[in-house]
Amino acid sequence: MTLRLYFPARLRLVGVLAVTQVIGWGTTFDMPGVMARKMAPDVGLGIDTTFFGLTLMMLVIGLTGPAVGEAVQRMGAARVLVIGSAASTAGLALLAAAQGPVGYFIAWTMIGVAGSLALSVPAYAAAVEREGAAGRRTIGVLMIFTGVSSTIFWPILDAVDALVGWRPTLLAMAGLHLFVCLPLHLLALPPIGARPAELETTRRPAVSLGPDGAARAFLHIGVVSVAFSFTTFGLAAAYLELLRGAGASVEYALWLGTVRPVLSIAARAADLVIDGRGGPLATTAVAALLMGGSFALLLTGADGAWLLPAFVAIYAFGAGLSAMARAVLPLAFFPPGEFSRRSGRLALPQNIANAVAPVVFVAVIHHAGVAAAALLDLALMAAALASAALLAKLVRTPFPPSARTDTP
Repeated sequence: MTLRLYFPARLRLVGVLAVTQVIGWGTTFDMPGVMARKMAPDVGLGIDTTFFGLTLMMLVIGLTGPAVGEAVQRMGAARVLVIGSAASTAGLALLAAAQGPVGYFIAWTMIGVAGSLALSVPAYAAAVEREGAAGRRTIGVLMIFTGVSSTIFWPILDAVDALVGWRPTLLAMAGLHLFVCLPLHLLALPPIGARPAELETTRRPAVSLGPDGAARAFLHIGVVSVAFSFTTFGLAAAYLELLRGAGASVEYALWLGTVRPVLSIAARAADLVIDGRGGPLATTAVAALLMGGSFALLLTGADGAWLLPAFVAIYAFGAGLSAMARAVLPLAFFPPGEFSRRSGRLALPQNIANAVAPVVFVAVIHHAGVAAAALLDLALMAAALASAALLAKLVRTPFPPSARTDTP
């Protein structure tokens, strides 16, 4: 007997994907935060160069995203997730065996392929396959869990490494993918179409668009995704530099840095309420206004102990909402049957932005100062807000029935 006999479909869906996504992010993207310093001398790299593995991972995820979206459309998310778990096992095993830079970066290339197959888009597609547009609430719950992946896995990685060293630690993490994630994806996900009558009204898009409207919606969603990704991933790497450039001591900047993830997770939880009232467009607008407002506050240069905590609080809450907006915005404009294809195509520019943003932000802060970085962020948030306004205009624009494309 499998888990399918014992747990309600919604609980099983959230439970399986929460476990596998936390393991997936914690053992790959979050892992170098603990292990890079320990891997670097053994593979012949400096610590800074070691982190280029993450850049390579994000680039590969972006480049393979469209193909993976098509594969999910054709094969179903569960099969793609199973393949992704196997690829994650192989990638981490290759990394554990790496003896030099070539082997190290080959391993990260495989981890990037695995990430495209097992992280975010295929998991969200699995929820949408089973719940239609209502899957956005499941996605919101998943994002709360994945927001704590580093909190869970950093101490685990550090403790196991202290006992056996980094290579056996990575092999143990590979084992989690092989013996936990793969069986869960293969056996424990609820079947598609388990509640067809209940889901009938969620299989259609929130709005009906003609071909021209669909193309414009996709473009505007792409602008929002890139603007949010570029800002949040860029500042994730340059956050301490930004705070120190704004006048914080090293110790104070580190303390403020610990507050940000907590507030971002709180924002994702709050979005479960906001989304129910205003939808993904409201989430997008609130996220852009909050992040833009935080950078405007930073630009005032106001004196006072309240300035940096206020900036961190406002920015972190907006950043948490922006992650939700990126994930669920396609569901507001396209049928759930197109979710994986559309999200896979969006992954290309989004992950390229993720890869280059840290370098850009660090360079801007070092060479032009905090004010220049804040102005760049303000421009990005203005672009996101303008695109959200254009998306709202599309919602209000009537399209002739003959031009509508609202069937999966």
